[in-house]
Amino acid sequence: MNTICDRLALDHKHCQDLFALIETGIDDKNWDAVHAGARHFSDAIKEHIRMEENVLFPIFEETIRQGDGPVDILRREHAHLHGILDRMLAALDRLSPADFLLHAESFALLMQQHLMKEEVLVYPLLDKALAGRREAIVHAMTQCGRRDL
Repeated sequence: MNTICDRLALDHKHCQDLFALIETGIDDKNWDAVHAGARHFSDAIKEHIRMEENVLFPIFEETIRQGDGPVDILRREHAHLHGILDRMLAALDRLSPADFLLHAESFALLMQQHLMKEEVLVYPLLDKALAGRREAIVHAMTQCGRRDL
């Protein structure tokens, strides 16, 4: 895990794997598994977003100064993802599978678009611009995630 892109792509993969477990629970109509999986998924996503917003985004803004740039878009998407995730969990608390599925579908579509922006545009740009600081940044991101758990 030598690059920022590697570190965060691994995190994305972990979150996608957790989401896949939710989908399996849905397919099996195992709502207890869906509920537990959604809580684990929520924790993982929130940790990932916290790491990006507390460590990576400030470095991005400091290094690549832009007005209304990609970080602003990603932050707005993070807020939107948080909202959908909260609605997914609330639907589970109300025992409303139909609402949960509706929100899960919306979440999956937005997340797919969001991850593409990060993995194809933002992370590689940062790896290139911050080549001399990559190791320290990856370490700081790892520590941020551990500290906030």
